Amino acid sequence: MAYPIWKPELNGYLLMPNPFKTNLYAGKVTMVYFDLIKNIEVAIDREISTEIIRATMSGERSLRAALVRWGAKREHEKMIQRIIRWLIEMEKKKEGITFVGAPYILYFVMERLKEKGLTFNFGENSGVITGGGWKIHEDKRISVEEFRKQVKETLGIPEENCLDAYGMVEGNGWMVHCREGHYLHVPYSYFHPLVLDRELKPVGYGEWGRFAFLDSAAHSYPGFIISGDQVRLLEHCPVCDRPGPVLEPEIKRAKGEEVRGCAEELRRMIASDVR
Repeated sequence: MAYPIWKPELNGYLLMPNPFKTNLYAGKVTMVYFDLIKNIEVAIDREISTEIIRATMSGERSLRAALVRWGAKREHEKMIQRIIRWLIEMEKKKEGITFVGAPYILYFVMERLKEKGLTFNFGENSGVITGGGWKIHEDKRISVEEFRKQVKETLGIPEENCLDAYGMVEGNGWMVHCREGHYLHVPYSYFHPLVLDRELKPVGYGEWGRFAFLDSAAHSYPGFIISGDQVRLLEHCPVCDRPGPVLEPEIKRAKGEEVRGCAEELRRMIASDVR
């Protein structure tokens, strides 16, 4: 989907942990980024261990946990400042940029840029690809449409160059926005999507329900998964002419379902410290 703007000479910023320093799926899945772009900076360029995740997410009140949280807070503030300095440097050099990773990290950066009264105009030769959920704080969720508008206003990157990818660790397929309408296209050649009602029975196209899929690429475990996400499946994209079914752009958690996964663990670790 991002092929028209994707060039090896672009400068990239990974908004996830360094995949070479963590076993979190949210980090490992981004290793392909390093094969596509020559110059990449990493937002969280340190080891992210299970101990750090546990200490920053739990309510543990030990001295050790408090020190870990204090250190994480300092690192997160430095992370935002590093990204801002990188943006200023790239604009001075008139370089094209890409961001790949968690939308909430870029959201924090854009909020800080607003406070400083800074905007950029990187234009149509730059792009953003996000993934990992749209919950910003425990009580706040940003829509993909609102996020794209903020990217355009703050970074000067066109909305059609701001795409989101939807997937989960249990599956081998990713659904990616098309540039034309931002519908999530299903890799239907090996990924069979389903929408289920409250009784877990399949419903037709155009109806809301719980997302499920059959993954033919899964060989080490049964590839039939029922998610906790509420979606609407369409037979064809109503905007572009690419074949196959699509999901509507907004993915929400089903009522009563907790937001889970390694990307959410990372978000909680960051959002608990960066305000």
